[in-house]
Amino acid sequence: MGFLDKLFGSSKEEQTQHKPLLIVRAQFRNEKYFNKELQYFNKIINILKEDNKEYLKKHGKMDSFQFLNLAKKYILIIENKYSKGDFIKELQPIFKESVENFSQGWSEDYQGYPLLLQMISLGILLEVPEAEHQKITAFIYKAHDSTIEAIWKPDNLIFFLMGDTKNKRKGDKPYEKLYEITQLPKLEAEKAIKDYLEVWYSLHQADPWYNTHLRDSGYSGYWAWEVAAVVKVMKLNDSSFKDNPYYPYDMVHWEK
Repeated sequence: MGFLDKLFGSSKEEQTQHKPLLIVRAQFRNEKYFNKELQYFNKIINILKEDNKEYLKKHGKMDSFQFLNLAKKYILIIENKYSKGDFIKELQPIFKESVENFSQGWSEDYQGYPLLLQMISLGILLEVPEAEHQKITAFIYKAHDSTIEAIWKPDNLIFFLMGDTKNKRKGDKPYEKLYEITQLPKLEAEKAIKDYLEVWYSLHQADPWYNTHLRDSGYSGYWAWEVAAVVKVMKLNDSSFKDNPYYPYDMVHWEK
């Protein structure tokens, strides 16, 4: 069994002998669709790795874009596997691969606030080891200390998730609104999170993934990872919004 087989699934023989019952978590699509998406990204990752080997031989080092491209592809694998209904523990080694690539992808040309938020949020939800967490935060602080445009830098929400009470930067509306909720007492925050999730999808109309469920491919589920990370950090009672279709409840409540 190859490395990617270990990450993305067992052999056909093993699946036949012991295939757990999966319950699809995402709206709009079924298990067959997500399996097809996973097969596609599995193939893309293999191609990228081979291309990167050739690039390394020719140039002696990798470009930051190549590392970030792989990091994002692994995140898409995670999203599709979660949407399909796979066990959370299976996502951890995939995220580790994403972190390894992400941590090597820094450059002064970096553009990508959403990726910063995804990485810190998924790190919290998947309970990554301290070494991986430090790789994520080190990259984020590089963005903070750099000369890149402010819109790509960490904001109040990311600093909150990192436990950083010193640094401040007002973020865009969806993220600053969520940050404001983190400053409320627990009971008020729980009610505010419930209301926030009701409008979460509409707040992201400008995002490239918005309405991807209307396409034949490219939909990996709509998941408010950052909201779940806030809930986990604040130890909020999520019983009033656990059934919201955008809330990844299982990412907050799972056992190692």
